[in-house]
Amino acid sequence: MAASKKKRRILITAGGTREYIDPVRFLSNAGSGQMGYALARAALRAGHRVTLISAPTTLKPPAQAELLRVVSCEDMFRAVKKKFPQSDCLIMTAAVSDYTPAKKEKTKMKKGKKILTLRLKPTPDILAWAGRHKKKGQILVGFALEDKNLKKNAEQKLLKKNLDLIVANKPDAIGAEQSAVFLKSPSGPWLALPYQSKRRTAGCIVRMIEKLLAAN
Repeated sequence: MAASKKKRRILITAGGTREYIDPVRFLSNAGSGQMGYALARAALRAGHRVTLISAPTTLKPPAQAELLRVVSCEDMFRAVKKKFPQSDCLIMTAAVSDYTPAKKEKTKMKKGKKILTLRLKPTPDILAWAGRHKKKGQILVGFALEDKNLKKNAEQKLLKKNLDLIVANKPDAIGAEQSAVFLKSPSGPWLALPYQSKRRTAGCIVRMIEKLLAAN
C-alpha cells in the first residue's frame, strides 16, 4: 500500500440470508456470497481493514478479515447496526430475504394433504436504514440484481436509498465465476465493467470506493 493511501475500515455483507419456517425449513435465495467474499479479499489486498458479515455460504472467508456469521435478516441487521457507525464504508452485497414468516413454528411441521398457506411479513430494509444513518464521510454501496430495466431500477434504488454507489447486474451473475456489472454514483455516468472474473471486478469496485472516500 502506498504511503499516501489511507487505511480504511470496510464493512461488507455477503451470502443469502435464511428465514426459518420451522426448525428445519427456511425461505432463502440463490445468493452464493462470491461477490462479497471477492470484495473482502480485494479490500484486504489494498491494505484496508475488513469486517465481513456473512450469511450461510460454503465459501472460505479470508483469514485476515473479522468474520461475523449470521443467519437471518434480523441477525444481519443487528450486526450492521453495531459495526456501521465505526466503518468508513459499507458494501451491501448480501442477498437479504425480502420476507420472513409471520409465524415461526417451534416444532417441525408435519406433511399433510391440504394446501399449505404461509403468511409472510416484510423484513427490515438494512440498506435504507444505513442510508438514513450514514455520517459525513461515510460511503454506502448497494447492489441491484435486475432481470429487466436494469439501469432504470438500479438508479431509482441509488437515489431512493441515499447511496454513494450502485452496482447493477443480472440474475446470471448468481453463483457464476464471471459476470459483467454496471456502476453509477449519484452525479456520475454509468460505467460498464466487462465480463470478467469476480476477483477482477471486486478490485475495480474497491478502487472506485477509494476514490469516493478520498473525495469525501
